[in-house]
Parts: sequence; C-alpha cells; structure tokens
Amino acid sequence: MKMSTAVICSLLAVSASAFDKYQPWGKRDYFCINVYQGIPDNSTVAPGTQLELRFNRAPTTHCPNPLTQYPGSDYKVLLYNNPVRGPNYVTFDQSTMIQQGIKEQDGKVTITVPAELPAVNDDSVWYLRVQTVLETAPQMPSLFNAAGPFRISA
Repeated sequence: MKMSTAVICSLLAVSASAFDKYQPWGKRDYFCINVYQGIPDNSTVAPGTQLELRFNRAPTTHCPNPLTQYPGSDYKVLLYNNPVRGPNYVTFDQSTMIQQGIKEQDGKVTITVPAELPAVNDDSVWYLRVQTVLETAPQMPSLFNAAGPFRISA
C-alpha cells in the first residue's frame, strides 16, 4: 500500500508541473483564437520548414461571448521555449518573433520555422503562440492560441 501511495504522489507531482497551454499567459489573456491547421502537438519540425496556419475567432467554450464583438488588431506569431506557469504570468527560457502584421480577416498565414534559434536546454518543449489584442474592447484584452509542445530538430 505504501508503494502505491508513493507512486500516486509522484504522478500527481508530474501532472501538476505540466504546462497547460489553455490557461492565460498573463492578465486579461484569453484562449479565443481557433487555430485549426498548424503544428500537431508532440511532433517534430525541421528548421526552415514552411507551415500554413489557419485561424478564426468562432465562438468556443474557452472564450467569453462578449469578446467576439470586438475586432482584433494585427496578429503575431511567436515561438516560446519551455514556458512555465508562475502565479499570474508565464515565464520561458527563450522566445522568437516569427511574424507580425497578420490581418485578422486573412484567416491564414504561412510561416517559416527559423533556421537560427537561440540555444536552449530542451529542444522538445517549443510552443507556437498566435496572438492579437482587442484595442477597442474595455481593458484591451489579448487573445491567443498556443500549439505544442513540439520539437524543432534537423
């Protein structure tokens, strides 16, 4: 019995430390962008690979309805390595801007995985974050979608 209790406790500790990409990364941050084509979780992509991301802001269970009435500013796509949840924010080892100036009405963008990435301790915990800000909404919330984890390796 003592052995099973120890195993259960260690499994709970591991699952509690896993990064939940659906949770806000900061104040007034909402998981409200649907990326329905992109990088599959737990996949491996090579540097220099071109990927088409398709996205929209159709209503979801993650997104409060009042936010759908406000237009998003230009979208950005960023890479984050090893994000870790803090009390009210997310920290990370490295981040890289992939592309910005993407119009919401386009609904798609082709990105290129950078050939030159910063040195990291673990190349298997990259996340791709698509984000925008609702500049005309009260308190200017940010909206996002995060894909990952995935590995970037040649």
